[in-house]
Amino acid sequence: MTTKCPKCNTDNPDTKHFCGDCGTQLGHPKDIHQVTKTFETHSPQFSPGTSLAGRYEIIKELGRGGMGEVYLAEDTNLKRQVAIKVLPQPFALDQERLARFEREARVLASLNHPNIATIYGLERSDGRQLLVMELVEGETLAELLKKGPLPVEEALDVCRQIAEGLESAHDNGIIHRDLKPANIKITPDRKIKILDFGLAKAYQEEPGAIDLSKSPTLTDQMTQPGAILGTAAYMSPEQARSRPVDRRADIWAFGCVLYECLTGEMAIQGETFSDTLAHILKGDLDWSKLPSTTPSTIKILLRRCLQKDSHKRLHDIADVRIELDEAITLPAEEVPVARRLSFGWIITVGASMLLVGVLIGFILWKSSRSTPTPSPVASVIKVEPEHSLHGDRQKELFDLPTQTTMTISKDGSFMVYDAIKDDDPKALPQLFLRRIDKLNVEPIPGTELGVSPFLSPDERWIGFLAHDLKLGKARLKKVPIEGGVPQDLCAVPGFGACWTDNDMIILSFRPSSGLFSISAAGGTPEVLTEPNREIGEYSHRLPFPLPHGKGVLFTIMRSQYDIEPQVAILENASRNWRVLLEDAAHAKYVPTGHIVFLRKGNLMAVAFDLDTLKVIGQPVRIVPDVMHMLNANNHYYNTGTGQYSISDSGSLVYATGGIIPDPQNQLVWVDKNGVEEPIGSFKGPIITPRLSPDGRKIVYSTAGTKRDIWIYDIERDSPSRLVADGNSRRPLWTPDGKRILFTWESLIPPPYIYLQPADGSAEREQLITYHSKLWPGSVSPDGELLAFTGIKDRDWDILIYSFRDKNITPFLETDYFEGFPEFSPDGRWLAYVSEKSGEYEVYVRSSAGTGGVWKISHQGGTAPIWARNGKQIFYRNDDKAQVWVVDIQTESDFYAGPPRLLFEKPGYHSSNPIREYDLSLDGKRFLMVKNEVRESRPVTEMILIQNWFEELKRRVPTEK
Repeated sequence: MTTKCPKCNTDNPDTKHFCGDCGTQLGHPKDIHQVTKTFETHSPQFSPGTSLAGRYEIIKELGRGGMGEVYLAEDTNLKRQVAIKVLPQPFALDQERLARFEREARVLASLNHPNIATIYGLERSDGRQLLVMELVEGETLAELLKKGPLPVEEALDVCRQIAEGLESAHDNGIIHRDLKPANIKITPDRKIKILDFGLAKAYQEEPGAIDLSKSPTLTDQMTQPGAILGTAAYMSPEQARSRPVDRRADIWAFGCVLYECLTGEMAIQGETFSDTLAHILKGDLDWSKLPSTTPSTIKILLRRCLQKDSHKRLHDIADVRIELDEAITLPAEEVPVARRLSFGWIITVGASMLLVGVLIGFILWKSSRSTPTPSPVASVIKVEPEHSLHGDRQKELFDLPTQTTMTISKDGSFMVYDAIKDDDPKALPQLFLRRIDKLNVEPIPGTELGVSPFLSPDERWIGFLAHDLKLGKARLKKVPIEGGVPQDLCAVPGFGACWTDNDMIILSFRPSSGLFSISAAGGTPEVLTEPNREIGEYSHRLPFPLPHGKGVLFTIMRSQYDIEPQVAILENASRNWRVLLEDAAHAKYVPTGHIVFLRKGNLMAVAFDLDTLKVIGQPVRIVPDVMHMLNANNHYYNTGTGQYSISDSGSLVYATGGIIPDPQNQLVWVDKNGVEEPIGSFKGPIITPRLSPDGRKIVYSTAGTKRDIWIYDIERDSPSRLVADGNSRRPLWTPDGKRILFTWESLIPPPYIYLQPADGSAEREQLITYHSKLWPGSVSPDGELLAFTGIKDRDWDILIYSFRDKNITPFLETDYFEGFPEFSPDGRWLAYVSEKSGEYEVYVRSSAGTGGVWKISHQGGTAPIWARNGKQIFYRNDDKAQVWVVDIQTESDFYAGPPRLLFEKPGYHSSNPIREYDLSLDGKRFLMVKNEVRESRPVTEMILIQNWFEELKRRVPTEK
């Protein structure tokens, strides 16, 4: 039987799936493996001596697989040997997919690292696609591991080189997606080369429906839309669930490779593909198979790499590389070895003992029984029963604790933490007591609604914060360790508290206050510190007492969004404070003579002289990926709080998670039915987008750690930075599209509004300064006036700036909130938002500030924007994720029709008091920022490291 080619009319045997003359695909085989099997068993396409692309001479075939044949060839131009991969024929026939592959290949060719096999280029020869790559001699890691596990030292060195290659690629925005031993080669001089870097993405088609019955191994069946990438045994849980992946997928695969190097067995195993997927999603690893000589830091590192929740997994391969470097370069952990005495040695000693007496025997006996220093021991504490460390349910935020959630006793025998039932939406936090030597956990009566526990010096009492649901405030309370009726001490909505040896409690009284002290018996709080506003201090928080009443460590935040806080010391003798550490938060003193603190999710340590109250030397990173509440986008999460506690006996307990990453939002068009369409491929921490008057560009600012002004070219799908000082935000076009207005804010007020050419051809010009905050809202159509919102003495007012007269006049100054000012297209009217009715509503009045006032919205509204013809006003109700429209008439007198709901769709960024969306030139679509969907991150386990002080002293020696 034969099949006629639909393109060239050639007869082909039914066993063939591609035409022998033109290569056209002949139908779609039912067996998913059939094409691959046929491809892998046919004869080589090119014999030795064949010339490809006019410069590559085939020497021999090296191998073949689902993604093509690989040949050894001579580059006759450069006189070097290369590896050439000939892509499958279906690839060459899909022009859209091929063009996408070429774009990816060009990016991959830019990688240049000694641990990454280089891609030289993409060539065509007689209609076939050739990938020209560096020729790497040696065996694959998979072949090496068939002989058994690697020695620990060799395994760590191999994986360190792998981590270095991954780090370089990740820094260039490239993810491997298919890391496995078969894609790692070891050269004869023991150098590591990672193969096929990033090709998983290059081979991938655009996302589509995923059929989990298809093998996820990288084969030519990737022609099936949406097929999962990555060999099954090394796929991350998010890959197995067909969710978007990032560099953390590579970190999971790296953990699998490291485990396999140490044990000689795959971390994830299953008899079938389905079994393997089930193990990835639900199973656990057999940690007992790790060699006994594996350093404890590496065991912890493996657990962090192989967290099923990607948010709890290590976020950066650089942290992995640093841990491996330290494990390789630092002395091995001491392992007790039983002493054995030879017979000859005993005789010699016996003869000596006849001369020197029993003393030598006693010394030898004493020496033989000396106890070596115990090594650190790590274990995982599950948060039981079915609880997770609490989030802030009152604000309906993510499952992330904003207060300190745990404390461990001085002797390390028990810990207290607050938790909340993870599967009960109505559950409220409570304190629990966990004995370290027991599996069960005990709820502490009287601590319902309690969070942020801390212990009295004698550990007979627990202090904590308790939410008062009726008043919507928090109270400072204490209760006996065994529970009972809590004693109310005072109101306290701040962050952090501690109990001193003289029976005083030190706390931050408000989020923006200094430190206060109150008797543990109750009373009136007294001021200890007040933030110095002149140098930009916003609040003092997270106090920790030094021994012998020497002073108090605390954290200085310089704004609600400060992500590089300071650690300071308050000296009790003088009542003065000074900064000890920069870019540091939540510091504690430990008896080894160290200050331990957090720096962007890394637990750091530095030697500290308790006599001089000065740090010694430079801080050293001790533990990575500690949960740390730092986030420049959301001040609710920017408390500086770290989730860790240390006992005086040397136990460290902490929760993992690092800092909250900046969002990777996306610009989208949303039509009036709520149907969205992405704008290009660009993603980032985008806020406050505004469309240029010609509709070709979008100006926006970045959120997060560095706030700059960017301009995005829609046609070129390309962003470029206009202002790069880290303090600029809230951009706004002038009506001619030639200039950008924006706010500049530093940690120290006042703020400014600047004007800069959009093409960057001249320096920016300072226009306005105001009291504490500035939001440019709208420029009049004639370019003469700027309506903006400013804060003075906590009042939000609308003001008008004249570009001609360079003066500011009030438009609305009341005791209520006013914001979101928007000029009408003819400049006669100003829409705005006021809270005078008790909730935010949209109003319109004459831009001259005279005449009547018309209420536009109903039951709440913010962020008004005029249709470009002036006949409609759109606004948002962000509480309900709604967009509304109101018809407007202004010919004779002002008239507003009833509001009509356009669509309800959550997930779009908005904030006060300016709008964070825009309208297309034709008025049919909205320009919006689609928020990145954050997965819930409940804390369900904590890491306990006992005997941790020995590691601390080894890593950070003190002069004493």
